[in-house]
Amino acid sequence: MACHTKFSKEELNSIISGYTIGKLVDFKPFKAGYVQSNILLRTKTEKYVLRYYENRTKEYVIYEADFLDYLSKHNYPCAMPKKNSNNQIIGEYNNKPYILFSYLIGRHLKNLNEKQNHEMIKHLALLHKISEGYKPNNFNKRQPRSKEFCLHEAKIEAEKFENKEEGRKRLALVKSRLNKLSFPSDLPNGVIHGDFDKANIKFMGDKLSGVLDFDDATNTFLIYDIGVILLYWTRFYLKKFDFNKAQKIIKIYNEYKPLTNLEKHHIFDAFQLAALMIMSWLMYEKWEGKDIFQILEDILLELDNIGRNTFYKMIT
Repeated sequence: MACHTKFSKEELNSIISGYTIGKLVDFKPFKAGYVQSNILLRTKTEKYVLRYYENRTKEYVIYEADFLDYLSKHNYPCAMPKKNSNNQIIGEYNNKPYILFSYLIGRHLKNLNEKQNHEMIKHLALLHKISEGYKPNNFNKRQPRSKEFCLHEAKIEAEKFENKEEGRKRLALVKSRLNKLSFPSDLPNGVIHGDFDKANIKFMGDKLSGVLDFDDATNTFLIYDIGVILLYWTRFYLKKFDFNKAQKIIKIYNEYKPLTNLEKHHIFDAFQLAALMIMSWLMYEKWEGKDIFQILEDILLELDNIGRNTFYKMIT
């Protein structure tokens, strides 16, 4: 989470005056993250997080608010919005929407032990079990994770390159790879998290205390989230594919939400689409000083050498 808009204490007091949480004692912007502004607020009795949506419409944010309310009714552990004195979840400041969240206790972990890994995968499966078939309000305001959406985003980013030839080259690579992917229409659909990574998960000891940041949540095929988690936890943070870990992820997920045979066969595509979405959104960004696009392209080249059939056998 990050902070892009700077707020004064007076401005923040004005914003929270519509809530029965007391006056602001102090505040601290979060540093990490890419898109929205997030600020830790502390009153005399509690902590809260103000999320200020820099580039989202109110209609877009309504989807998130509705889904979080749905999750609360199913006792799913995640940071919950606070309602203001008008019984509203979404507020507006300078024509931008915001939500005040309860502060989720726990710690972000760089590395997970076996029990923590089990908790993470278990709660991804439970999220999908709850969300399958559900359509929050304004579900049509968020784009499904599809080849068409990925190409659309890649075209926007490619135009931003000063080196137009490099932009065209990267766009062509994304387009070529997308053409090879397949997502049958009868894959199980529901609400995905979209970014189930360590930055968005908190733990209390070995127990998962909650899931954060549903800004990328959308209605699409559920295995997209599995593609994301396999990308992050079995390759991106490692020097080579860890198929033993991949098998464990699929096994744990199956304990709580059994995958269909169709889903299993298309996790190969979901993994690639997850990588291509990041490549499209962060086409010229760096991670620890390295070119993210190039890192992910190299991973996809490794996947080419493995092949669909071998990948399927190694994860199931």
